[in-house]
Amino acid sequence: MSAGRNQALDLEDLLNPDEQRRFRRLCIETSPEELGELGAVIELHVEQVAANAGPATDVDTARLIGRSLCRLLGSGADFDADQRAQIRGAIEYFVMTDDASSDLDDVLGFDDDARVLNAMLSRIGHQTYAVELPG
Repeated sequence: MSAGRNQALDLEDLLNPDEQRRFRRLCIETSPEELGELGAVIELHVEQVAANAGPATDVDTARLIGRSLCRLLGSGADFDADQRAQIRGAIEYFVMTDDASSDLDDVLGFDDDARVLNAMLSRIGHQTYAVELPG
């Protein structure tokens, strides 16, 4: 079985079809410089989530996801073009407001973001940055 097929199985095993489709659409070519600039986007998004949080918003999970993504970006790893595209996809999924579940209105709103993050980390071999969800 080829490595590409193993990666496809990772997505199929870890994400539902809608999450897979959205994530793949967001995986776009990204230069190392562009990738480095996305840390500020992540931090701003987490700040906005905290500022606009409702009673059901899981701000802690949003912070964990943001922290994980920023640590990955700051890890000093030399990501290839495919890895950069996948990291970009996970970041864009995280900051997207119309993803699979409402981030601000659903207590499980960031669970899909965490699944996308963890699937991406598994694919690029950086599982140490995975976010553990309860249950």
